[in-house]
Amino acid sequence: MRLTVKTINDELSKCGHRARLQKGDGYFYFSGGEAVDWLDRTVNVPSLNVRARLRPRLEIERLEKLTTEILRAAQRKEPKAEGP
Repeated sequence: MRLTVKTINDELSKCGHRARLQKGDGYFYFSGGEAVDWLDRTVNVPSLNVRARLRPRLEIERLEKLTTEILRAAQRKEPKAEGP
């Protein structure tokens, strides 16, 4: 079976993800859905192949986790407001 962006996006939909994989120039990236708030949306694979079939799903999990960790770290560093 030939692996396509459509096949991967259909599989992501079945797993409940709204983000969609898109093809860039020499890379892939996620757009829309939960990817809107991510700090990084790229998937560093130059082409799709059978071995890369699960990678987009794993990348969604990695990028969601990375964004959460960065935002939590930023919140911890924010100075606390002082009262009058």
